[in-house]
Amino acid sequence: MLLRKFSITAIVALLFVPLVSQDAQAATFTTQEINEIHNFQKEYASLDKTNYSASNIYAVKPHLSKKFKAGRLRSKYINTQVDYINYYRSLFGLSPVTTSGSSNSDAQKTAAVMAAINANPFINQHGLPSEKRPSFISKATWKLAKETSESSNLNFNVSRQSAGEVITDLVTDHYNLSGTDTGHRAWLLSTRLTTTGIGAAYGNNGYRYSVQKVLNANDMFRASSQPVVTYPSVRLFPSELAQGKNIVWSIYLSNRVVRTTPTITIRDLDTDIVTNGTHVRNYSSGGYGNFKTIITYSPGKTVIRSGHEYEININGVYKYRFKLFKQDATNDTTIYATQEEQQANQTNQTNTSLDRQTEVQSPILLQNKILNAAIDAKTVSLPTNSNNLFDQLTKKGKWKQNFFVKTIRLQKH
Repeated sequence: MLLRKFSITAIVALLFVPLVSQDAQAATFTTQEINEIHNFQKEYASLDKTNYSASNIYAVKPHLSKKFKAGRLRSKYINTQVDYINYYRSLFGLSPVTTSGSSNSDAQKTAAVMAAINANPFINQHGLPSEKRPSFISKATWKLAKETSESSNLNFNVSRQSAGEVITDLVTDHYNLSGTDTGHRAWLLSTRLTTTGIGAAYGNNGYRYSVQKVLNANDMFRASSQPVVTYPSVRLFPSELAQGKNIVWSIYLSNRVVRTTPTITIRDLDTDIVTNGTHVRNYSSGGYGNFKTIITYSPGKTVIRSGHEYEININGVYKYRFKLFKQDATNDTTIYATQEEQQANQTNQTNTSLDRQTEVQSPILLQNKILNAAIDAKTVSLPTNSNNLFDQLTKKGKWKQNFFVKTIRLQKH
């Protein structure tokens, strides 16, 4: 990325703007955690964000009337969805999944069938229980579509979404027609899932019918890869996925059965404010994701802050902690400081020297200052002072794809 021309005065002014809220009540992060946050942010930034429509999603366009043909998706679309699935699974420590040609074909035929009949997007379409087979779709294809839709995550949307946004909708599960069971999320985060299939097709009603095959007969008898999956995940979790309209939190147990509906408390360890989980539900009988226990709840009145640490107590079931971070580093204004960095900031908070501030602030904070100063930029005129922050990044080769190399070494002045 090239930098726009800034005058020396403008550069200095931008660097002195308080771009980050200095919240004294914030969690401390270990060096390992900061490195993990950098890695997650870098991986998220590398995911393809191309928006798709009927004009660019297909490698072979489907024919959705007489002489019905399901068509074929561009490999880039399929690969991107799998990349997003595996990125989200990595947040929970889950192993990656792959696709197969047969699963992709089944998913595509199913999506094309739903697009051909303009399946009602506001009712349950798993198994196509309310739809009738048109004469131009064979009985064999209709049977396949009914069976595949019954064993898949389905998503219907008129927005010009990217391939990844479909997966984000499924993992947050905020468009779930059946309520707060988080079944789509459970299948995406299954501890037994190994393979999936991807399909998508547009109906003439403008809806993109997306199909992600998730129920595989062999996976049902596979040993789970881990006993518990919590949402938010243990240790580190993106704040963007923790909050929003209709987003509920959850805990899944791979092998342990809990039949009761427990009380849940949420403690912000940085403010010591305790709130109660609300609308707690036990959906274990659904068997989503091949989990034995599925409990969901709303964070209620919990104030969700990036950079804070929380403790969840699911009474009698599980207790754990997590710290929130910003997934999108370009919008990250949170300080992820180690204990040593926080102490250094407190010791030197009366010193307003730019050079001194640079020495004690965390690497992510420095990254944010430069990103905010140089956003949408093309070229830059650098002053002769070699101590300038832009000098350190551009002349020493530390600027790369909108991000800085993780180890930013700063000279003391």
